[in-house]
Amino acid sequence: MSKLSITGIEARNKAIKGMSYVANAVKNSIGPFGLNHLSEKSNKISNDGAFIAEHLCPTIENEFERRGALCVNESVTRINEEVGDASSTAWALHEAITKEALRYLPTETTIKAKKTYSEIAQMLDKSCKEVVAELEKIKTPIASKEELIKSALVSSEDEKIAEFLGSMQWDLGENGRIIAEEVNDTECSIEKVDGIIMDNGFTSSNLVTNPETQTLEIKTSLPIILTNYVIGVPEMKILRDNIFKTLATQKKTGCIVMARAFTADAIKEAQENMSTFATLMINAPYTDQREVMKDIQAVVGGRYIDNEETRLDDIYITDVGYCNRIVARRFNSIISGIVDEEYKKRVDERIDYLKKSIIGSQSEFEKRLLSERVAQLEGGFAILKVGSKSLTDRKRLKDKADDAVNSVRLALKGGTVKGAGLAFKEISDKMEEGNILKRPITCIYDQIITSAPEDYVIPEWVRDPYLVLKTVLERTCAFVPTFSSINSIDTTANPKECVCGKNTCESGE
Repeated sequence: MSKLSITGIEARNKAIKGMSYVANAVKNSIGPFGLNHLSEKSNKISNDGAFIAEHLCPTIENEFERRGALCVNESVTRINEEVGDASSTAWALHEAITKEALRYLPTETTIKAKKTYSEIAQMLDKSCKEVVAELEKIKTPIASKEELIKSALVSSEDEKIAEFLGSMQWDLGENGRIIAEEVNDTECSIEKVDGIIMDNGFTSSNLVTNPETQTLEIKTSLPIILTNYVIGVPEMKILRDNIFKTLATQKKTGCIVMARAFTADAIKEAQENMSTFATLMINAPYTDQREVMKDIQAVVGGRYIDNEETRLDDIYITDVGYCNRIVARRFNSIISGIVDEEYKKRVDERIDYLKKSIIGSQSEFEKRLLSERVAQLEGGFAILKVGSKSLTDRKRLKDKADDAVNSVRLALKGGTVKGAGLAFKEISDKMEEGNILKRPITCIYDQIITSAPEDYVIPEWVRDPYLVLKTVLERTCAFVPTFSSINSIDTTANPKECVCGKNTCESGE
């Protein structure tokens, strides 16, 4: 492998070419007439923008073009993690806004720029605020369950899934959470669960029990220890002597340990002893760890072992709680306890405490987070079980369900605007010529109309979540000035590949 680099306008153009290659494929997947992508890697067919980009970016032959595509994909991925159903819209806007910004920058034939990168950033920021203000004026709140079901249908493109998601989200409220998971069944279903979703997961992929979904799944009662200690080999010995031996005499085959962190030696030791007593290691919540652990303690019982209040040596069998179900991924986990009178008492006490904290808080951000935690403890969450008669269709439905889960929650939370790019199109029509966003924001509407049959009219019931469009536009406008100011790229290239991007260079270099 060798290091290669390019500079100047050539570097910027290569990065943009890589972005456009992926963006064109993703754009063709947008809307009800969008096309599918077939991946050789997973033999999966999907029109999900995130799926298409994930598989296309690494296949771009030219090293510099690939770096550009991967850079944009990282920006889109962050947006998608925040709002869900946004990858296709984000890719289209990234490309359209970048190309508009290029009109103000030097080219191979024009040496001087019309605007500096700082001026372009200011123009985008000003115009973005104007568009968001217009979106704010035209948004309407979700007023009925039926409206929410229609909102879910836009993302899921499946009437049954839309019915499940819209109805359940309406019951759970705007802070309620739904998770989609594949199941080996021919039909889809939805299940409401008492418990908590947290933002961390298993410590090692060796713990995965379902390789297809990359999850650690426990669906029977299992002991659980909650602590913010870092668990190394000495701590494992304490747990083994104080807890695991007693559990083994009670015919328990294993125990979940949720801790702040685990050393490599502790993980290795646990994996070596899995056949005799399974120690399933889960990382403690990433955000607001102590407090969320106390929420979990209310759900599973036992005692939260705080390193500022209790020595780990003082842990006893009575400090162990019990999970009724846990599904852990790399970066999130769902946990439910055994629902009985004690469970209800613990959860009610925790809810009362959190509600008092909301009243006493001076921070709107903190109040919102506390309200979301209360909503989980009060209403639990739901699991949308995605099934189908064929594996290919099940994976396609799962992609759609993942998009719709976040979309329907944000629609209920922030209201909706005209969908299929119509809201942006109507705002664009009112903008003055020369506004840097006037042309780019019509890209979604233009793509859908291009893909649609002749004389197609977008149905009035098609609506998009206001918060999704707002977030995508703001994040993209913040990213584009930095991306368009690329002046040099270095990368590690295949020794057979020349700077020109061809495996056998015509120049002989």
